[in-house]
Amino acid sequence: MKIHLIKYLTLVFIVSGIAISCSTKEQRQQTLIQKGYQSLDKGQTKQALGYFESAIELNDENAAAWNAKGIAHYQDGHPYEAIQAYGKALQYKPDYTRAYFNRSNAFYQTGEFYRALDDLEPVLDSYQDSAFAHLAKGLALVGLKKYDEAELSFNKALELDSSNSEIYTNKAAVHYYKKDYESAITAINKALEINPKEANAWNLLALIQSENKQFDQALVSVNKALEIEAGQPYFLNNRGYIYTFLDNYDKAYTDLRRSIVIDEKNPYVYRNLGILALKKGEIEDAIRQFENALNKNNDLPSTNFYYGEALRLNDQVDKACAAYQKAAKNKDKEAIAAIEQYCNSL
Repeated sequence: MKIHLIKYLTLVFIVSGIAISCSTKEQRQQTLIQKGYQSLDKGQTKQALGYFESAIELNDENAAAWNAKGIAHYQDGHPYEAIQAYGKALQYKPDYTRAYFNRSNAFYQTGEFYRALDDLEPVLDSYQDSAFAHLAKGLALVGLKKYDEAELSFNKALELDSSNSEIYTNKAAVHYYKKDYESAITAINKALEINPKEANAWNLLALIQSENKQFDQALVSVNKALEIEAGQPYFLNNRGYIYTFLDNYDKAYTDLRRSIVIDEKNPYVYRNLGILALKKGEIEDAIRQFENALNKNNDLPSTNFYYGEALRLNDQVDKACAAYQKAAKNKDKEAIAAIEQYCNSL
C-alpha cells in the first residue's frame, strides 16, 4: 500500500541582528520580527503572525517580514497563504534565496511539484553543497513520479550528508515505488542503523512486509513507528490495513476511523475502509468507500481492482469490468486476471 512517506523539511529561521546604525523605525521592525520568531518557537503561530503583520505595517517593503509571515502561515497549516507571503518577499528582494526555498516547501505541500522544482533552481545555483536542497529536489521529483531522477538527487544529498537517516528513508521510498523491495530494505536498514527512532523507516518497512504478505511482521514494524509518533494518521491507516488482513476487523476499523478523524483528506483511508467492508461482506458500503477514495484520487493504486470486485459481487458486471480495465492500465496483476476470468466472455 503506497502512501505519503516523507517528512516535510524543517524550515530554518535566521533573524538578522540589529545594527547600531538602524533607525528607531527599523529597530522596532526588527524587534517585532524577533518576537514573532520567538512566538513560533513556542508554537504560538497566531501571536507570531500578529508580530510579523505589525512589522509589515511599519514598512510594507520589508522582504524579511513577508518571509517570516509566510513561515508562520506554513507552520499554521496554511500553505497557500504562505505562498502569497513568500511571493511578496521575492517581489521586494528577487534574490532572496531563503524565500525561494520556503516557497518551494509550500508548493510541495500543495502538490505543485513543478513549481517547487522551479523555486529550487536559484537555491541550488547558490548552494550546490546543500544536502537539504538536494533532498527537497528529490522529494519534488518523487511527487512527479520521476523516481530515477529523484534517486540521483537523494544520492547527491547523501554524498553531502551521509549520516542523515531521513535521506536514506526517502531513497528507500523510491525503491519501494519501483517495487525494488530488496534495495528498499537495504536503505531502510541503513536509516535505522543511523537512527533507530526514524519512524518513517519503520512505517515503510511495514508497507514492504505487507506487500510480501508478511502481516505479522508488518504489525510489529508499524507498532514501532507508532511508539515513536503516537497518533500519526498515516501510520494508523497502515495499521488498520494490516489488521484487516490479519482478520482483526474491530481493531482495523478503530485505527482507520482514528486516521480519518485526524486527516480526512487521505484517500487511502477510504480505500482501506472499502477493503475492510469488502472482506466483511458489506458490499454496498465497500462500493461507497471505494467511490469516496476515487473521488479524491482517481488513480489510486489497486483501488479500481477492489472497486471492480465489489461491483461484481453486487451483480454490476459491466461496471466491474470497466473498473478492472482502469486498474489493468497500471499493470495490476489481479485486475488482469479478473478480466480474463470475468470479462473476456462478455
